[in-house]
Amino acid sequence: MSIEIRYATAAEFDAAAELDGATFGVAYDEDALADARTELHLDRLLAGFDGDRMVALSAELPFEFTLPGGSLVPATGLTWVSVELTHRRRGLLRALLEQQIRAAAEAGDAAIVLYASEGGIYGRFGFGNATVFRLTVVHRARARFAEPVDASAVRRLTTDEAAPLLPDLYDRWRRRIPGAVNRDEQRWRLVLRDRPAQQKGAGALLHLVHPDGYLSYRVKTGWDGGEPNGDCEIVDYVPGSPEAHAALWQTLLGLDLVARINSYKIPVDDPLPLRLTNPRAVDTAHWADGLWVRPTDVPALLGGRRYGLEFDCVLAVVDPLLGDRRYRLQGGLDGATCAATSATPDLELGVADLGALCLGSIRLGRLVRAGRVAVADAGVVPRLELAFLAEREPHTLTQF
Repeated sequence: MSIEIRYATAAEFDAAAELDGATFGVAYDEDALADARTELHLDRLLAGFDGDRMVALSAELPFEFTLPGGSLVPATGLTWVSVELTHRRRGLLRALLEQQIRAAAEAGDAAIVLYASEGGIYGRFGFGNATVFRLTVVHRARARFAEPVDASAVRRLTTDEAAPLLPDLYDRWRRRIPGAVNRDEQRWRLVLRDRPAQQKGAGALLHLVHPDGYLSYRVKTGWDGGEPNGDCEIVDYVPGSPEAHAALWQTLLGLDLVARINSYKIPVDDPLPLRLTNPRAVDTAHWADGLWVRPTDVPALLGGRRYGLEFDCVLAVVDPLLGDRRYRLQGGLDGATCAATSATPDLELGVADLGALCLGSIRLGRLVRAGRVAVADAGVVPRLELAFLAEREPHTLTQF
């Protein structure tokens, strides 16, 4: 059986939606199909065809990706990765991903990035888990600020009122956050959509806006024996300064009929617990892998970021698809250079582990202890570990 791999035409979008829906158990109504047409770049749906039937799919999204230190590099995001149930275990996913990885490398993209529906799939293609995805639960009744906060600059706005203001606030924020990606006009239309499918029984999308940031939320009321037991869900979270962070939270905690404030959007190093009299008011209900990163241009990915201290080392990167190579990496607070070399390596690691390491969340020493990174001299590990750590936890607020 011969499978043709090619980019789908715009006329084949309905077949792509049917395949993705069948794969993930989703029924796409007309609103969902319109959203998909808004999100996807219809000229970048790489697909596999068995005759005239689409049996595999991997959609590409062009992004600008923030590295530690604030440098911006091109990256490709993948979504709608689907294989027909009757055509699995035949290498179709590998065929699609390998073509996309090679194309990204040829185009000069620093990496391919994705969120994984299953954590065991993408490591074998060179993707490493670089960020953490968690559900934060704030127990509102116990969340009290230890010091007074001036929240007078915060305004509550409707979506129509907030829409002209949020893109600039987000863009200023994402340029400082490792792992963040840009949002084009298509993405903003999705972020601000507010139909019943997004509300899921909650109220309308609302926004607290500060001159340096914002958060967007919905409230679902609930009662327990006459006592308020509602939930607030934060769906977009952009505190662009310490002042904005304090003011936005002080305001949100005034939702008296809400028992819990829940969100998958709050980073793991958020300072809220440190502002409260009782840090136990902030809980983690779920913890999992977040963004997966597949390096495709190692000099761009490593040479584009900044590092915590000055260092000079040689990395041997094992990459079965794009080829094993050695790189001399010299970096520090002011930037870095990364170039091919034939020198003896200080570290040897697989390309997936480099993907995990590149944003500065995963510690090098942890990879060494797991047997995933080989070192010529264990004495270099503490210094290199400090060098690779980012100034803050990487966080990809925008999900795709």
